[in-house]
Amino acid sequence: MLPGPRGWEAVKTILDLRKDPLGALLRLQRNYGDILAFRYGPVRRVLLFDPPSVQRILQENHTNYDKDSPFYHMLGWFLGKGLITSDGELWKQQRRLIQPAFHKSRIDSLVPMIRQQTQKMISNFRRGEIIDVAAAMIELTLGIIGRALFSQHLNARDNGIGSAVEEIQRQMQSRFRSFYPLPPRFPTARDRRFRLANARLRDLVRRQIRRPKAEDILGALPPMPEEQLVDEMITLMLAGHETVATTLSWALALLSRHPDQRHNDMGRVVLETLRLFPPVGVFGRRSIGPDRLGGYAIGPGQIVSTSPYVLHRHPAYWSNPEGFDPDRFLQDPVKGSFVPFAAGPRQCIGNYLALTEATTILECLRETRLELVPGQRLEIDPQITLRPRGCLWMRVRA
Repeated sequence: MLPGPRGWEAVKTILDLRKDPLGALLRLQRNYGDILAFRYGPVRRVLLFDPPSVQRILQENHTNYDKDSPFYHMLGWFLGKGLITSDGELWKQQRRLIQPAFHKSRIDSLVPMIRQQTQKMISNFRRGEIIDVAAAMIELTLGIIGRALFSQHLNARDNGIGSAVEEIQRQMQSRFRSFYPLPPRFPTARDRRFRLANARLRDLVRRQIRRPKAEDILGALPPMPEEQLVDEMITLMLAGHETVATTLSWALALLSRHPDQRHNDMGRVVLETLRLFPPVGVFGRRSIGPDRLGGYAIGPGQIVSTSPYVLHRHPAYWSNPEGFDPDRFLQDPVKGSFVPFAAGPRQCIGNYLALTEATTILECLRETRLELVPGQRLEIDPQITLRPRGCLWMRVRA
């Protein structure tokens, strides 16, 4: 029988997860070990903090695990049937169609544009001014993903994209934490706000799809039904700027606290930032048939989840796990211990784009000294992505 909280302890665990999800997951790993189970509402969940088991569900035995779970059903309300939420034959078909558009050579060709957009942002900085770096990174990466996908500059302030994305993010998180999440189809004020935000984003994408093809990712995609293409573009747009912006915000805060690392390799800085602050705090799969994980039998239809946030801090696999040490990536991590973009066949299709974009932007910002304002607290806002809570105020020193 799998270890884990039972009875009143399980109730307290649920309350703890709702109040402090990341801290609660760390405490579960400390108290019950690398594999445990408990009931959350109507669903029994298995939590994995064991790299070999994570590697098994994502790579070695991935055909036994799909995304037929409440979490991905809920994401589908917001993202449609894009690559993140689709499964089975639809996912295989779409992955084959979209993968060539993310070929390394195509992504590398975007580097001059990324540099240009970053230098344009830097040119507006003034020595001594205090800026909200989190907002600046959102604005920068939204503009970059717009040019990469559509050859168009997307401005969060001009067309309401920023507020639409923010509304969708808030609603995804609130429903994710609910015991019995309901689809946004009711005549409530909250559901109406979602429908308005969703319509705004979809109208934007449809306008881009219907224009003449250009030399961008959209133009590189083969024909597919319009609504499927809208779902894919919405998924890429939301995931493609939010995760990079969040990573950059944390990286700049970490570099401010560790100025000796400013001239380190920025690729390793990005990887270490992703270790400490992975884009997604929790993800999971559903077992199709029986399996064994960590020496325990797993039955069919079981929801199996892991937390990169906890996994990346496992003391058996990471020395000084809370420390900021980019040079730890001079060596490859143990398989299954570092999964910021998942792994295996369902690894995020945009992982190379995200790494290239974040590294290029940090290289451009290397000589721009951004220092955390004294008293600025660094707290995680555990939404679907692990963004900084509130504004991230930094002063431009040079």
